[in-house]
Amino acid sequence: MIRITLIGIKKTYYNKLSAKTNHKATSKGLYWQDLISLTQQWKLLAGLRYDNYEFASNNKLNHQSRSYDGHTLSPRVGLIWQPIASQSFYASYSKNFAPYGGRGLITIATDSKTVYDDKPQYSRQYEIGVKSDWFNDKLSSQIALYDLELYNVRYQPDSVNDPYNWQVRGSDRSQGVELSVIGQLSKNWYINSGIGYQQAKVHKDKKTPANEGKYLSNTAKHSGNLGVRYLPHENWFTEVEFNYKGSMYNDDKNLVKRPGYGTWNAAIGYQTRSVDVTLALTNLLGKEYWRSSSMPGTPRAFLLTASYKL
Repeated sequence: MIRITLIGIKKTYYNKLSAKTNHKATSKGLYWQDLISLTQQWKLLAGLRYDNYEFASNNKLNHQSRSYDGHTLSPRVGLIWQPIASQSFYASYSKNFAPYGGRGLITIATDSKTVYDDKPQYSRQYEIGVKSDWFNDKLSSQIALYDLELYNVRYQPDSVNDPYNWQVRGSDRSQGVELSVIGQLSKNWYINSGIGYQQAKVHKDKKTPANEGKYLSNTAKHSGNLGVRYLPHENWFTEVEFNYKGSMYNDDKNLVKRPGYGTWNAAIGYQTRSVDVTLALTNLLGKEYWRSSSMPGTPRAFLLTASYKL
């Protein structure tokens, strides 16, 4: 008897790749800065940064490619008056640059929405302040008033149905004051502290003009921190830190406001020139809070780190 066995062959179909795209971004920068003594009391700080940015996408299957490039000069200038060695008064201006602005996306599509706009996002800041040293340079303080404006702020008109389309809505402005004190309180005690107050608002909004003048969401008016470090013996330390964020709005229309929060952190460690062992405790009291309108706060956590330098 001859037995014939038929073996079925199952054919599997695979979807062909519709795109195989390589993306390459290259950023180059050149920075120069110099502190020039005009007189014994007057100094001039001057700086200039040149940025060049190139971004290219190349579809290996259909041999389509697109590219974007941009460059800019970002100046920085400051004037310092030092009537005595321990007191410095200053005023400064600076510009910062983020090259990928306007509507930009990672794709090779050629429809009208997928374009690269040469409209970089950048910021300008004006600041005046006083830096002071006290008690033979054991303590340092600084108070500063600033005006910061962010230009060409981007947004997504329809992040769900058209996530690749970005447009420019306008600018945001933040004005405020900051005070910090750091240094040595006594032989074994050190302090690191700061408080701040800011008015962060929408300055221009082409998308929703009614939002102009409203506070930025997830941005607190009041903030502060206080950290104290104690060195009971050589190489050993322990520290406690308190961080505070004031109340802030959840939405652009300023209709929903969530309360502020404060968290405690602590650490204990041993440090030498070669060995560093630290046990850090984050959110020591297990405070429940919201960092943003959609992100809960960090729960209580313990982190032990150890390192050795040869």
